[in-house]
Amino acid sequence: MLAAPVYAAPSTAGCLEFGSPESKISLQCEAVAGRPSLKGYEAGIAAFNAARAYLSQASGTTSSSGQFVKAAELVNTSFNRLSDVALMSPDRGTLGFSKREWKKWQKAPLTGFRYDRSLAYVSALEGLANATPFVATTACSSQQDCFSKALARLENDDIAAPFAPRGSAQGDGRYNEFYFRRGTLYRTRGQLADTDQAIDNFKLVLSSRRSERKADAAQAVETLALAVADENRARGGMSLSQAIKYYSVALAAKPGSGRAQEGLGQSYLQLCREATTTPAQRVTDCLSARNAFESAKGLVGADQTLVLLGLGDSLSVAAAELAKVSPGDGNILLYKQGSVDAYAQAASGSGGNAKAQLSLAIAFKSTQPERASEAFRQYVAMELAYPSWIASDWQSPVGPLFQQKVSALSSIDDRRSVAEAIMTLYETQSAAGGLRKDVALSLLNAALTAQPSLIGASLKVGRLHLAPPANWMAANMAFLNVVNATGGTNGPPAVGREKERAEAFYELGRAEALKDSTSARAQTSAAGIKYARDAFSLDGAEARYKKAACLSYIVTFKPTAADPGNASWCSGIGGADGQFLLGMYYLRIAQTAPASRRNALRDEAQGAFIQGRGLVTQTAGSSIMPVFASDWPKAPPVMSIATLLEFGRAKAIACNGASVNLTLSPADISAASSQFDFFQVGSCTR
Repeated sequence: MLAAPVYAAPSTAGCLEFGSPESKISLQCEAVAGRPSLKGYEAGIAAFNAARAYLSQASGTTSSSGQFVKAAELVNTSFNRLSDVALMSPDRGTLGFSKREWKKWQKAPLTGFRYDRSLAYVSALEGLANATPFVATTACSSQQDCFSKALARLENDDIAAPFAPRGSAQGDGRYNEFYFRRGTLYRTRGQLADTDQAIDNFKLVLSSRRSERKADAAQAVETLALAVADENRARGGMSLSQAIKYYSVALAAKPGSGRAQEGLGQSYLQLCREATTTPAQRVTDCLSARNAFESAKGLVGADQTLVLLGLGDSLSVAAAELAKVSPGDGNILLYKQGSVDAYAQAASGSGGNAKAQLSLAIAFKSTQPERASEAFRQYVAMELAYPSWIASDWQSPVGPLFQQKVSALSSIDDRRSVAEAIMTLYETQSAAGGLRKDVALSLLNAALTAQPSLIGASLKVGRLHLAPPANWMAANMAFLNVVNATGGTNGPPAVGREKERAEAFYELGRAEALKDSTSARAQTSAAGIKYARDAFSLDGAEARYKKAACLSYIVTFKPTAADPGNASWCSGIGGADGQFLLGMYYLRIAQTAPASRRNALRDEAQGAFIQGRGLVTQTAGSSIMPVFASDWPKAPPVMSIATLLEFGRAKAIACNGASVNLTLSPADISAASSQFDFFQVGSCTR
């Protein structure tokens, strides 16, 4: 925009002159330009000077659309009466000059006139486009039309060429101004390809030896490039290469751009997590991310916490991917330690950052497990702003304000992270030396408060309640919660949740057995039998489920015409345990079978026990003999499966009335007898 002049009085003296100072032109130049006596080139000069006067007046008013329209129209008149081609023609005949006129014309500032006239036209159209509200005029019908016409006027680089610094010539500031104005027009118009055009024009300013507009151009490139880069980074995938390109463009314009360095790091970090590339490529991308984050440290505009988190993530993933490529590479440990250091720095900055603390805890879990528990504990404390949520010595249950603090978390992701951290704490502390039952339950219930859908936590709560001193109702409720969350009591299992559902049914069966059994006798309810069978029907490959179903059948069996005995419940379990259970099944059926069938059933039992002994011999392979663990609540202590099989063989023979040589010690015989009595197969008949 041309500067507003101070008018002393209307003047026409400079209307026909190139480069007249504003004090010598006025709106009266419009009338001068219309004189019929003027030659074409004179009318062109006068019309341009009139346009200048209108622009000067417009710049000083609040409602200037009329002035901008007049200025644009007069510049167009100027072009019509004196085109750029005619203006710069090397032939004096083009404008009909005499030799004297031609000599004077050649000394005139023609390139400056061409430049000023083009920029004046642009200023008039920009003024119209930026008016609020925009009003369509004869000069341009829309804002886009205004900008497009302005750009069409500046499409010729020859306008700026005479002012370019070349060789020893320093050039003129108008060179930089031209490309800055053209870049600004592209940026403002904002069509599909305009961003790149704008950046290219601003780059010409930055590459110039002239200083004018360089700071403005650098800022413009950074702003444009960051906007495009951020948009492409948000898209991810194939767009990340474009994000990297434009972040690099922003950095070339402003090497100290913190936002660009951080964005470059985040883009490479996304690539280093890209599952479709090779581990080697991911290592390369991770290290590029690392370099960008390192460069972003301390830069204005970069979120230093996110920079450190990104640095930690890039090194952590680099270590994992490098281990796939070269497991013995010494850099793996260096990257892991660098990751821990970055997370620790992020976590301690600005009074503590919960997300960084969580990343640090996760890093410790794989590198320094002895420090992981405290790191996870501190993360929960930071996230909830509740430092005393649980004591660091793990000797007290979760604090009373926990539920209130969790309820205050607005983010589902934060709740999930808190729950997962607590579950990790539970696992770590349990493995490290155990937790008191009340403390363990408080941790698991805290995790469920944060994330009620944590099925694994509900299963663990139920199992803890089954442990002495048992709370049958609480255990039952926990397992039923899992059943309800995975399809309901009678509904089909939720997809992908079959294993958890089967485990819940299995534990419900154990809960029923706990309620009905005594220390001397195994027993369960009809519900317990159904739960055991439901678990097996969901996962027949799990031996524990088949074992529970078999034992439930044995301890509750009552012969009927419809069910005189069904060996399928105790068949196919496999191994020595499977043969032991099958032998017990036959002993149980024989107890109440007709006398004519008893010897044959006991022979079947004897055969199963003998076959089981052979399997123990085949699978032992060490000095430690395998034991039989029924997993039945209140059952006698586990003992050698070989001893039980031998005792069972002898019992089957003895019940058939034959003598038997039993080589077990009195203690082993007593212990084995307790096992058989507990599962109601100690007597020969009923």
